[in-house]
Amino acid sequence: MGKGGEPADPVSAGTLHADAAYAPFLADDFDATEFASNALAGSHTTAQAQTHSLQDRIQRLQISLREEVLHRRPEVLQQAAQLRDTEAAMQGITLAVDTMHSALQRAKALIMEPYEQLQLKTQQLRNLHGTVELLRQLIQRLKLVAKLRQQIDAKSGGYTDLAKAAKLLADIETISIEGNLAGIDIVDADNEFLQNTWQAVHGQAQAALQRGIETLSQADVGSALQVYFNLGLLTQAVSELLEQHTRQFAASVKDILDPKKLSAGAGAPASSSEGPRAAHGSATNKWQEHMWQKLSLLMEKLRLSIVSIWHVQRVLAKKRDPLTHVLFIDECLDEDSPLPSEQIWASLTGPLREGLATAAAPVKGGFVREALTSHYPRLAALLEETFQRILQDTNVKGVAAAVTPEQQAELLDAAAPFQNAYLGASLTRMSDAVTAAFPGTSRTLTSSAELQKCIARMHDEVRMVADSPRLSALIAKTVGKALQLMAEKAEYMTFAGPEMRQVEGPCSPGQQRNMKLCSQLQEVHRSLLTLLPRMQPPAAAALMAPLEAIQSVALEAVLPIFKAMVETAEEIILRLHTESFAETSQQGMTQASAYMQALTAHLTHCSSSRLPPRKCPRLCPL
Repeated sequence: MGKGGEPADPVSAGTLHADAAYAPFLADDFDATEFASNALAGSHTTAQAQTHSLQDRIQRLQISLREEVLHRRPEVLQQAAQLRDTEAAMQGITLAVDTMHSALQRAKALIMEPYEQLQLKTQQLRNLHGTVELLRQLIQRLKLVAKLRQQIDAKSGGYTDLAKAAKLLADIETISIEGNLAGIDIVDADNEFLQNTWQAVHGQAQAALQRGIETLSQADVGSALQVYFNLGLLTQAVSELLEQHTRQFAASVKDILDPKKLSAGAGAPASSSEGPRAAHGSATNKWQEHMWQKLSLLMEKLRLSIVSIWHVQRVLAKKRDPLTHVLFIDECLDEDSPLPSEQIWASLTGPLREGLATAAAPVKGGFVREALTSHYPRLAALLEETFQRILQDTNVKGVAAAVTPEQQAELLDAAAPFQNAYLGASLTRMSDAVTAAFPGTSRTLTSSAELQKCIARMHDEVRMVADSPRLSALIAKTVGKALQLMAEKAEYMTFAGPEMRQVEGPCSPGQQRNMKLCSQLQEVHRSLLTLLPRMQPPAAAALMAPLEAIQSVALEAVLPIFKAMVETAEEIILRLHTESFAETSQQGMTQASAYMQALTAHLTHCSSSRLPPRKCPRLCPL
């Protein structure tokens, strides 16, 4: 406060913040001892002088605080008045809260006793309701067990209504699980009976399903599926049936295509690494026939499995539960799931493809590989016949067949390694025959015997697959490749040179060579052309282009000879313009014209020396 009691300027209080002497005291980590030590150590004055300096600063601080309080006196008084009013209001609130608390305590004392009674009664009611519900479920279970006992035929020991017995078993199981009836003596007493009954019902359902599949009886299969549906095992039963057929077929494929097991079954020593290849004569025929019998049985098992699953699928697509009207096939399959017939087809063709691929391996296949390769047409015919029988057996009006005609290619693709090997061996055999008949060199032409062997080889290859349109087309393409090779080699053997246009005198060796080559090619063309009417259209079409190539090479071989003969004949005919017919008419008709005599002599010479003798049929009686 200044002179006359006037308050000091409040700005003087703010100047203390800017004073560096007060800065250490504003730090959060201020330590008085450390400050005193630093002050004494860093100053050249005495401790007393430092003390007087601190006292001056404290006095200045007190003066500043006094001036600040006097400057803000109205605000302080206002805050004090508000605090006094707040205290008064808080006293009123505290009194109201105490009053409310006392009221709540009285209300709690009045309500708590009825609440506890209500809670007790509620628990008693809950227990009573649970007991009643338990008794109700127990009574219902006992009634169902009694009904189940009534289903047992006293004479035969079977069940009067197997589907009803299955439904009762499922209801009893549901009640036992939902009611948690385990541990009740009267319930446990029936467990053994129910377990035996469940096994008996399940066993009879399996027998009925198997009987219905074997006889293709829709009634037996439908009854069995109804039992499985009532037991809640319909989806599981269908899955187990698929797995059973797949497992049995895969085991059969493995056994039949195993060289050791096959040789042992045919009577050959199983320890022999060569198997029946070491046998001769009738022994070889014995194991081969044994192998084909096994393969026939395997294909029959494939057909029966697919037809069986298709028969079950047909019943599933028709059968509905009489109570819920649920379609059985909807119960078994999801929207995106394949049909059982599609599943069994994929499940069976997969092991068959793997087994045949293993048998076709050079090391593992052994003699089975050689037999199936050399007799692939028989294997293909067996596969095609099996597929056609499946298609025929499942072709029922109003029901989709188990397979489609397009799936035959999938079955035949399982034997693709043997098909490729057979086609390759066939091409090799025909190529060797073509090379023997037409070596493609300038040496003398082959004999008629070699030519007939080549033609006979092609006829044999076509005849071996004549019953299969598909295989006939493949072999026809292979024959076409052999004919193309023949055309190339024959073209290399064709003689070319100036002497090919020689007309006068006897035939030159080159002309004779080409005419014989043409005759041989024509013989091949004529012989194979007779096969076309008896072949399937695709196979016949595959041979047309190669046969045309053979004919083209044959014609090219003799074309220069005939072209020279025609040109010579044309030159003789052109002498007609230089002939003097007036002189000829004066001499009479005793002889022909000179050009005509020359033409006749030329044609006679060509016919006798250039054209091979042929027997022509008599056109009319003399």
